[in-house]
Amino acid sequence: MQNISLLFFSLTALIINICSCNSIRELSVNDFKFDGPLGSEGTTIEKLGENFFKVSLGHAPNQPEWNNKLNFEITGNAKGNDLVLIIEGPPRYPMNEYFYSWSYDMENWNPIFWNAGHRVNPERDTLVFPVFEQDRVYFGHQVPLAYEQIEDFYSDLMQKYSDYVNIDTLGKSLGGRNLYRLTITEPAGTVPVKNRWVHYFSNSHPGEHNAQWRMIGKIEWLLSEEGKDFRERSICHFVLMMSPDGPHNGWYRVNAQGIDMNRSYFPGGSDKENQAHEAYIFQNDLEKIMESESPVTTIWGHHTWPGPVEPLLYRVEDDQVGSWTEWRDILLNLAPETLIKPLAVRERSPVGSVTWEYGPHVQFGIAAVLCEGSGNIYTKEENKLSGELLIKSLEKYYRGTRNQ
Repeated sequence: MQNISLLFFSLTALIINICSCNSIRELSVNDFKFDGPLGSEGTTIEKLGENFFKVSLGHAPNQPEWNNKLNFEITGNAKGNDLVLIIEGPPRYPMNEYFYSWSYDMENWNPIFWNAGHRVNPERDTLVFPVFEQDRVYFGHQVPLAYEQIEDFYSDLMQKYSDYVNIDTLGKSLGGRNLYRLTITEPAGTVPVKNRWVHYFSNSHPGEHNAQWRMIGKIEWLLSEEGKDFRERSICHFVLMMSPDGPHNGWYRVNAQGIDMNRSYFPGGSDKENQAHEAYIFQNDLEKIMESESPVTTIWGHHTWPGPVEPLLYRVEDDQVGSWTEWRDILLNLAPETLIKPLAVRERSPVGSVTWEYGPHVQFGIAAVLCEGSGNIYTKEENKLSGELLIKSLEKYYRGTRNQ
């Protein structure tokens, strides 16, 4: 009787195991979605074998040699499967210059790295994923950030910090998404508005997500108890995503017109007829700030290129603050060089005054920072930390108040 019982339980276990194995269905092209909050316009996918696919990238609007970054969602059936992708795309701005990330929830991201890299082949490369533990998977460039997540972030800020957070909707993108400027300051502080330092932080390339997380690190520190003194002495403006149609389409540098958004500044003045749509709206708004009683003191353009964060200063002489080398030394004491390179001076932009830091520097004679790098920072947390340390250095360098 005991042997019969053991045989019964063994057969039952075998049947359960077989059923469990059969329940894992290999991935198909229908499980991939390229038009969600993280999308890739024009991308196609072809099945080559079991959990083995070829992906062909589309290109940016009016830029046939500029690939769209690979963003997608696996909508189901991922659990229990591994995945191999061969990706091909146009050569300009290589698809595989930076790492990518995958996630089960769009919050907790795991970096994944290319098999070859852009120096070996900028047009074709391979990604090999581990066996997935959940059915739904999200994937995107660097540490991805969708426009919808920014809206949720702003909504949360307004609920928690409405006393000193203001969000202006300046207009709509060509894709119908809101164009926001976030402002943080203590309106009831003792320092008159005209005597506050004013700092303006922007991101113009929508696919450079590490730079956007760097800005979020600045925002979160500024809203903390530690940032209270700086909130009372300063006004900080943030444009987290100048081209909010980008993530949905995988656009790396452009808006819907195919215009490189960091070649869209008009130092002679904003121009509704000839300027990129979103660039005109933001520059026109910046010009109004410059005409107010609280014009901008420093303007920052946030980007990503390989290596640690790299701040490059277009300086102006200002007898209200110390030498720029004092700022450099403050930052050196705060941040390891593996995370942030020493602040360095740049005399002029190699591409001219069409960028969103050097252009305002030329137009208004204000200090500007090209905040590059972070391509080798692989987590959201480290990118946010780099932003926190940068704004701490700004607080320590811009002591006291302006005009006093």
